[in-house]
Formats: sequence, structure tokens, C-alpha cells
Amino acid sequence: MGYQFIHLETYSRKADSEGHSVDWILAEARRDPEASLHVESPQAPELIYGIELEELASVHECLADEAKTTLKNGKTRKIRRDQKSLLTVVASYPVPIQELPEKSAGSDSLKRWEQRSIAWLQSLHGNDLVSVIRHTDERYPHIHAYILPRSDPELRAQRLHPGYEAKRTIMDSDAADSSKKELNRRGDKAYRDAMRDWQNSYHQAVGVPCGLTRLGPKRRRLSREAWQAEKVAAKALKTAEVRAEKYVQAVKSKGSAYADQVKAEAAEIRRTAETWAVQAKAAQARATRLERRAQGILERAKLEAARVLSGIAPYRKFGALVRSIWDGLNTVGIQEKARSEFAQQVKHLSKQASEERASRQRAEERATELANIVQGSGLVQAATSREVSRLKRRLEAEIGSKTKMLTPQIAVRAPSGGRRGS
Repeated sequence: MGYQFIHLETYSRKADSEGHSVDWILAEARRDPEASLHVESPQAPELIYGIELEELASVHECLADEAKTTLKNGKTRKIRRDQKSLLTVVASYPVPIQELPEKSAGSDSLKRWEQRSIAWLQSLHGNDLVSVIRHTDERYPHIHAYILPRSDPELRAQRLHPGYEAKRTIMDSDAADSSKKELNRRGDKAYRDAMRDWQNSYHQAVGVPCGLTRLGPKRRRLSREAWQAEKVAAKALKTAEVRAEKYVQAVKSKGSAYADQVKAEAAEIRRTAETWAVQAKAAQARATRLERRAQGILERAKLEAARVLSGIAPYRKFGALVRSIWDGLNTVGIQEKARSEFAQQVKHLSKQASEERASRQRAEERATELANIVQGSGLVQAATSREVSRLKRRLEAEIGSKTKMLTPQIAVRAPSGGRRGS
């Protein structure tokens, strides 16, 4: 591989001393003939993020016309034409086009470098990053990114430049005890430190994963052997980063599959639990109906027994009266006369007493039968209650054991060797 190259610059609508302006830099990016004389065989740029360059030029012009700055006296006016209103970043991939795999700019290594570079720019500028293009008509493939400070009503692009912003902070600070020369020295140092941090940030986010060194050999006066050794180390580090990323993706994939499996099992448990709950509810309803039915039978049995007993009450009183008369007759010694006089009546009463006993026996048998029915209903109710309790215990045990599978500990351990995720 090689070392990283990334540079940023700000432009205004008015051309600077070198003739560079927003219109010129966009014309150079579009490969307009008058702005691309330095390219041997100009080719149209490839858009890899955001809006086309023509739309970018139109949006920039509209925002610049509407932008206003506030003066010290509180009044507002349109921004000056020489105010920096567009920030550009150029980054180059240190492998010649002809040396890339497949001899094209669409190689996997180049795409990964582009994706990481765009992600890094988004982390710094968010929605202010409006367009990124790729050029492949020069020796090294490179990208141009365009940052439009839409979030700033004054459209101050230099506020997005880390070096200028660091120096401005120093120069605007309270420096009553410092001379202008000392203040400027401190500002220059802050500028260099900020740009060094900016380069280091890009190296950590893009350079290291892509196998790029932070600086080139000439800048540090390295020997060829030392430079080759550093490139080998950078390549090894890239390989380790790629392997680590693949491992992370594999773990995420396994974790996702395991999570889907757990969700499916949880859904099945939930459906089973709902089915059991419906069955338990139906059993409870049946038990309630049987209990009410048994209660009704018991009430009817009580009413029937009361009716029977009330029907034979008069016969009980009449039988006692006959018995007392009979005993009285024996006492006074006129039994024979009574027998002859009341023989028919005693026979009739005896018959009635026999019928009364038979009726009473039938009533007692009916009461016994009703009591047996009530007892059977109680047994059905008890059996139903036991069935409901059994279903409830089974439901709680099943849900309790399955729910343990949903804990974060199991979800974390399972992909690396768990029973379901490995």
C-alpha cells in the first residue's frame, strides 16, 4: 500500500489570487475543458454520494444570495462575495489505477476506502456533507467531497475548517497580556495542532483499517528498508482489522440467527400458553356449570324431601291416636268389644299405616338417590378442580423454564458455543 493523503480547502464566490473560486473548483471537478488542462484524458466524474455537481452549484448560489451577516451595530447585510462559503476535501488512494485488482476503480479495497472516508466525513459534518465524487482519469484514484455550511445562516465555511477555527479561537481570546506577535504565534501553533489531530483522526478511522501509513518515507527521512518494513506492518495491521471485522460480522450474524430462534420459540411458547389458558378457562367454566347444577339438584332434593315429609305428617298423628285408643281399650278390659266394633276401622287404618310406611320408604329412597347425585356432582367438581390445578402448574412450569432462555446471559453465551446458537 502506501501512506494516506487528505487535504481540505475553502473557497468563495470571488476568485482568489490564483484564480480559484467556487465556480472554478466545481468546473474542475466536472472536467470542463477550460478547468481540466492538467488532465491528459479527462473523464466525467462518478457520483458516489449526495447530489450532482450542477445541483450543488445551484444550491450554493441560492444559499449565498440569501445568507446575511450581522454587523456590530446590530444591522444585517448580505455576505461578501469573498467570504468562504464552500469547504472541499480531497483524499487520494495510494495505489495506481493500473495496479488495482481487476484493473478498475471498482475493486473491493478501493470501495472500502471510499466508504470509510465518507463515513468519517459524515461523522464530522453530518448533513452539511452534500456531495462526493470519484476521479479515475489520473494516476491515483481520488475523491472530492463538498461540505456546504447549510446549518450556518451566515454560510461561513471557515468555521468548518479545524485549523482556521482553532486559530480564530486564540486570536479572539482575551490577550491583554500578550503582544500581537505572541498571539499570532500561539494561533499558528493551535492551527498546526488542530490539523495534526484532523489527520490523526482520519488515520485511525480510515488509514489503519485500509493499511495506510500516517506519513510517507521522505517526510520522515526513512531508509528504503525501514519504509518497506513499515508498509508490511501496515498491511499486517489491515489484515488483522479485516479479520476482526469479519469475525464481528460473523458473531453478529450468529447472534441475529440465535435471537430469531429464541423469538420463534418464545412465540410458540406464547401460543401454547394461550391454548392452555383457553382450555383452563373452559374447564373452569364447566366446573362452574356442574357446581351450579349440583346445587340446583340439592335444592330440589331438599324441597322434595320436605314435601314428602309434610304429606305423611297427618298419618303420623293419626297412628299415634289409634295406638293410644288401643292401649286404653286393653286397660279398661273392653278389648274384645273394641275389636269387634272397630275391626274394620283398625284394618283400614292398618292399611293406611302400611301405605304410609311404603310411601315413607320410597321418600327415603328418593332422598338417598338425590344425595348420591349430589355426592357425584361433588366428585365431578373436585376432579375438574384438580384438572384445572394440574393445567395451571404445567403452564407455570413450561413458561418458567422457557423464559430462562430469553435472559441476556444466554443470548450472549450461546453464539460462541451455546446449545442453539453454535
